[in-house]
Order: sequence, then C-alpha cells, then structure tokens
Amino acid sequence: MQDLKERTAYLRGLVEGAAFPSDEKEKLVWDGLMNFCEEVADELTQMTDSQEEFEDYVEAIDEDLGTLEKYFYDDGEADDNVDVIFSKDEKGEGVMELSCPHCHEEIYFEDQNGDYEVICPECGKVVWNSAGLSNASAANIDVI
Repeated sequence: MQDLKERTAYLRGLVEGAAFPSDEKEKLVWDGLMNFCEEVADELTQMTDSQEEFEDYVEAIDEDLGTLEKYFYDDGEADDNVDVIFSKDEKGEGVMELSCPHCHEEIYFEDQNGDYEVICPECGKVVWNSAGLSNASAANIDVI
C-alpha cells in the first residue's frame, strides 16, 4: 500500500508542477482527482490493516479450536472414530450408515430391534452391536 501512496504523491507533484492558472477548470479537476486518489489509498491501507488483524484473529481461533478438539476428541485412538448417519429408506424404515473404523469401508444396514451385531464385509471386524458400537469405538462416536 505504501507504493500506492507514493505514486499518488508523485502524481500530485506533477499536477502542482504543471503550472495551471489558478482559475482554470483543469486545475480543479486534477485537484479533485488527486484528492480522490489519496482517499482511496488511505481507505485501502486501512482495509489492509483490518484484513491482517482479522487474519490473526481467525488464526488464533483456529488454534484454540484445534486445542479443544484434541482435548475433547483425541484419546490416542483416532482410527476408532466412527461417524453414524441415521436416515430412512423409501419404505420409511430406519437405515444407518457408518464407516468401519478399521478399514474405512462404508456400511449400510437397517436399524433393527433386538440383539444383533454388524460385521464389516471387508475386514470382518465388528463395527456395531445391539449395545451401540464395538467396545473400541464406543467412546469416540460422532453422531450426525
């Protein structure tokens, strides 16, 4: 932004050195344009300063959020996080969608009553049982 202010000052010097008679309309037009350019340069400088301050603020919030996420969600078993999505199929029956915490395969199954467990067709490990999730995943579920 300093370059913009320097160029505006240079142009003002050229206009003042052009030796316009003081009553000519051209001098008034050029003075008006130079004042406008100086105001634009000042506004851009203020906007740039505000933008840099805002960037610092957002970065600090992002760091704080990262700290909170680690505190609340990270217990050393990041691979066991499971996102569960509950929805209904065209018949109106409950359908659950989740990602296997071991191999990350997407699994879809009907939410049924009673005792049952869901085994991943890719890796063969239990990812859901009638109590909720496998024991390793139960502490880290994110319900969507």
